[in-house]
Amino acid sequence: MINKIDIKINRSRVKYAITLAKSLSPSDISTINKIWELCGFKSKKEFEENFETFYGTSFKDYIKKL
Repeated sequence: MINKIDIKINRSRVKYAITLAKSLSPSDISTINKIWELCGFKSKKEFEENFETFYGTSFKDYIKKL
């Protein structure tokens, strides 16, 4: 049960990261590099793992496609 809640929370955080990334200028590299922190993840690694789990691509590659 707790695992399902964690998955939903992480999915929401990842979606929030996408929303933030879309609203930022591509030249705002410092904010994009810290987006994991703004979304409430404990580490960049945790964010990247969750992003790839839900979207099948890295956050860096996703940003390049925007």
